[in-house]
Order: sequence, then structure tokens, then C-alpha cells
Amino acid sequence: MRKIFADVSTHKQCSSLFPKTVEEISSLVTAAKDRATTSLKAIYGVDAATRNFQNTARATDLAESELSVAGSLLSVLMNTSAQKELRDEARKQIVDIQEFSIENFSTNKELYKCFQAYQSTPEFSNEAAVTGQQRYWLTEQIADYKRSGLDLEGADFDEVVSLQKKIAALSTTFSANSAEDKTELYFAPEALVGTPESVLKGLAKKDGDDTLLVVKLDYPTYFGIMKNCEVADTRRQMSLAFENRAFPQNMDVLKDVIRARHQLATKLGYVSFAAYNLADKMIKTPQNASTFIDSLIPGLQKKWALEKQVICENLHPSVVLTPTGDIENYDIAFSINQVKMNKLAVSETDIKEYFPMDATVQALFDIYQAFFDITFVEHKNGNDLWHEDVTTLEVVDNKTKALLGHIIMDLFPREGKFSHACCHPVVPAVEGDDATDAVTGAGATFSPVLTVVLANFPKPSADAPALFLHDDVETFFHEFGHAIHNIMGRSRMATHAGTSVKRDFVELPSQMLEEWLWEEDILKKVSKHYKTGLPLPDTLIKSKIASQSAFSGRDSLRQLCFARYSLNLFSEDFYKNAIEGSTDSTSDTFMRIQKEILTGIHYSEGSHFECAFGHLMGYGAGYYGYMWSEVLAQDVFSYIKAKNGLLSAELGRRYVEKIVGVGGGRDPNDMVREFLEREPNSDAFLKKLGIEKQ
Repeated sequence: MRKIFADVSTHKQCSSLFPKTVEEISSLVTAAKDRATTSLKAIYGVDAATRNFQNTARATDLAESELSVAGSLLSVLMNTSAQKELRDEARKQIVDIQEFSIENFSTNKELYKCFQAYQSTPEFSNEAAVTGQQRYWLTEQIADYKRSGLDLEGADFDEVVSLQKKIAALSTTFSANSAEDKTELYFAPEALVGTPESVLKGLAKKDGDDTLLVVKLDYPTYFGIMKNCEVADTRRQMSLAFENRAFPQNMDVLKDVIRARHQLATKLGYVSFAAYNLADKMIKTPQNASTFIDSLIPGLQKKWALEKQVICENLHPSVVLTPTGDIENYDIAFSINQVKMNKLAVSETDIKEYFPMDATVQALFDIYQAFFDITFVEHKNGNDLWHEDVTTLEVVDNKTKALLGHIIMDLFPREGKFSHACCHPVVPAVEGDDATDAVTGAGATFSPVLTVVLANFPKPSADAPALFLHDDVETFFHEFGHAIHNIMGRSRMATHAGTSVKRDFVELPSQMLEEWLWEEDILKKVSKHYKTGLPLPDTLIKSKIASQSAFSGRDSLRQLCFARYSLNLFSEDFYKNAIEGSTDSTSDTFMRIQKEILTGIHYSEGSHFECAFGHLMGYGAGYYGYMWSEVLAQDVFSYIKAKNGLLSAELGRRYVEKIVGVGGGRDPNDMVREFLEREPNSDAFLKKLGIEKQ
């Protein structure tokens, strides 16, 4: 069987894949399209009598996957390159690749006819000939073709293709505008009282006025100030600036995305984009998603009411309630942190001294190596990539000694870089022809994987190493969990490999792994004071663990605000009221939802949070998936913990075999059920949040 073009057997081969110049970007795209065109011509040319899974389905899978690799390489560059001209060129060429992919794969009628012809063959009807992951892929693929409008004809079909291209281009523009936002604020030192020294040391002085410090909106700076600064007006200004990133640039872009998605969905026979978007997910319908959200709100609101009472009983002098007793939204993070420090004895500033980056990352690696029975070998090859801070991990299977793949890590903020944390799958696992089990693919060898982890953690200062907040440690563990999912998800079909799973399932593995960092033994293992070398003391560990559910009501309700918002934004009613009419707006809708779900808070007028809410592009109406998968993640974690399996390679192998080891190659409902040996439930989730089961 032909292997994928991108061989990443060494870290040098990984770095060589990424273009270094505008000309190389152009060449990459040309080569990618040429490969795809050649592969498609071969598929078209197969004689009807010899058409089979290998020359039709497998060939399509590889061709589409190879094109995706090129797009992923450019997506990484668009979000990481220090050179603006490369970021701009990557963005432009991504749009070109997306349009090419839409034309030649998702809306290619000639390719669809090849699949229809294959459906007429005896092999397709033979359940013993096409089994397991192959049959599942075929079922999903044919359904996707129909969802792409390939049963439509003439002008209707042409409009579907045009809309898909338009949506892809708009989504890329939206993401680029967010990444390129350069908002700065200027504060005198006295306006930043209480802000950690590690944050202050990273602030430059304003050109022409050295009495003011330049404050940007990267995560370490923003949250460092919002959680700790004792000046309310500074928190107010920071909050408003943060919630207006990429405004007004993305306001019209978002409206155009909503309009185009609704038009696409209705053209394909759905009442709304939300209905279209969720039809192939675990949850199936917007009504089911809404019911899921509604089922959680009452218990969480009761929990939040108790949490708010604790905040109000422990107000810092800088926090002033409104006349109706509401808390200003820009005071929430600060007030919660004050309660954690003063009432729960949790000082995040003290805790982070126990998480120096190098020691912490190595300790986290040790956990992954133990549970997944793998070994990491680090290569400091940033100069071969896009920045000297970047490193590459080689991942080896301890049992077979086989190279599983490479993980590139880019962990510090800089100008023009993606400002959040994420994981990019780049080169997927591709199966060899040596599977010993036709159904599961057991025994098959796979070519190595390449995936990239991006984050924005505090950089080291002159007198201290980079120090992680516990939130930073959790974020890293989460995103690295996606990377491991990409490494371990060795589906028999390349386009189902790694994290190419249903959207409302994709967060489960990473959310589950976060729970390791709330266990006493694990916190001892991963912490090491940057001066004394001692682990976190027992008192601080117990206080931190006790704080996990202290504000779970507020945190979870905020997630449900986002979930409800994404559903509403792509609903039929919103389209009629806000896009066709003028009785609503994206900002008004978000404000209304927050007031309905997360009560007792006064929300600042003039904010446009949605302009930098990137999940609206990738997740569409499916943000509920974060909470949906969290429920499943807690169930899976409780199973592993009950068997003392947090560092058990045996449990790790079972987890890989049942849940992440085939990527999206099986129905996730079946995978979770088989792992748990029962139907999943919400008991562990509710217990974690400190909520009694209704």
C-alpha cells in the first residue's frame, strides 16, 4: 500500500516539512494539489469490474489525508511564524487549499459516482469483506457526501459549493483577525498594585513615556492582572479590552458566517445550521443539546448562589457591589482568587513557585510515560523550525520499541502568535498492510505521527525560571492530552486517525487527563519548589484540592452560557431576528444569555466577546460538547481511579485499546460503554462539582 507523502521518522524530517519562505509555501500548495489530482484521476479511471475498497475508499482516504497535511502545516505557520509575510501567505494559501478540498473531495460529484459504483459491487455488500473500522468509515463518508449536497443538481449544487468555500474563507479570516489583534493598554505602576512580580517584570515601558507600562492581552498577562490587581478600574479596563478583541473587524465576518451557514443548511434541507451541524454528532439534535444544558442549570445555579454569598461575605475593599447587590463581571476572577487565598488558604502566587517549567514538564512527561507505556526523547531543534524556543519530542512505544511519532511544542507568547492554547494534528498515523485482525486492525504497523502543541505560558525572568500556575499545568496537561490522542489514535483509515473524532467526543481524553492534577500523590510528584526543590506541602495540596469545586457552579454556568450562545447563534430564530431582521444582535444575545444563566452579575455594556470567540468557527453550534464530554470524562476517570490505575501501564493499554486507540474509527458511544463495562452516567461529574444528584 502507498504510504503518505510526509515521512516524519526523524525530528529533522519533521522540521523539513514546514516551509521557510513565501516561495516554499506556494510550492507546498502546488505539490499538494498535484498529488491530489493524480490520485483522483487514478480513482476515476478504475474499471467497474475491478472497483474495490482499496482502489476507491482507501485511495480517497489517503488522497484527502495528504491534502489535509499540507493545510495543517500552513495552519501551524499562520499561528506561529514570527514573520508576518509568512503568516499572511499561509492564511491566503489555506483558503486556496480549502477551496480545492471542497471542490475535489467534499463536493466532487465524479468522486461520489465512484463511491456509488462501489456500492453496487458484491464486495461492498459482503459484510465479511469490509468490516469494522473500514465499514464504519464508509458509512460515515457516504453520509458526509449526502450532507455536502452531492444528491443535488444544477444551480442548487453550485450554490452549496460556493457557500462552503465562502464559509471556509470567512472562518480563516476570523481566526487571523483574532490572532493579529494588537490591543495594548497603558498603566502607571500604582494602577497595577497586587499584580504578581513575574507579570510586572515582563511589561515594557511605553515609548515616549517611561512612567507607563505596556500591557497586552496575552493570557499570562491578562489573567495575572484580573485575578490579582487590587485596582478596580484597571480590572474594568482590562476586561473591556479583552472582550473587544478583534472588534470591529470580526463583527461583520461573524454575521457573514452565520448568514452563509444558515443558507447552506436550508439548501441541504435543514431548518437551521444548528440542526445541520449536530446531525452527525453524538447528541444528534439541537433539542437534545438544549435539554442537556437545561438539565444542568438548576443545580449549578443553586451552587452558584452559595458561592456568590461567600464572595459577598469576603469582599475586598476595591470591590463594590451594584445597588441591586450584583457583582461587576470584571471583579469576579479577582474576588474568587481573594476567597481562595484568604478563606481557603490557596495562594496561586505561592503555589506557582512549586511549578518551575522544566521540572514540571518533565514530571508531567513521567506521568504520560508511565500510563501510556511510552518514552519521550527531547530534541532542541527550534532553530530548524520557526523559533528558537520550540522543541520536538520523539515518542517511542516501550513494548514494541516502535517510533509512534513526534510532538512539537511551542509554549511561550510572542507577537503575532496564536494567543490561546491548542493542539494541531499534522501528519496522521497511516496503516500498513500487515493487520492480523480484519475488524480491529490489530497487529498493523503504522507510519509515525506529527502533532504540534501551542501555548502561551509565562517566560522566565532574569532571576527566576518560568513558573506555572496550577491552571497552566492543567492547560498543558490538557493540550498534551490531545497530542497523545493524535499519537495513539491509529485508525485503519487516515482521515479517522487521532483526534478526527466526533466533535462532542474530542475533548473527553484531555478533560479526563486533567483530573490527574487534582490527586494528592500526583501533585506531590509534579511539584518542586524552584529554590528549595521541595514538593508542595500537604496543607497547600489539601487546600488546593478542596478549592476544585469551590466555584464549580460559576465556572460550569459560564461554560453553559457559551454552549447556549453557540446553539442560539446558529438557530432559525436568530437568523430571522438578527440577520434577516434587526431585532437582535450577536452581542445582545450573549448579554441576554449571560443574565439568564449566570445571574447575580452586572455585565459591562459595550463588550463584543463573540468577535474573538474562535470556537464559533470550529465548533459551530457544538460548544455544548465541552460539557457533554466532561460528563463522560469524569466517568472514565472515576473508573481508572477506582482501579488504582493512574500510573498503571495495564490500565493505560486498556484505555488506548477501548477509547483512543482507533481515533474516530468507531462509534464513541460504543467505545465508552465497552471501557466502562456499563452505560455511562453523570454521577462522577456531579460529585466532582459538589452537587447532589437530582
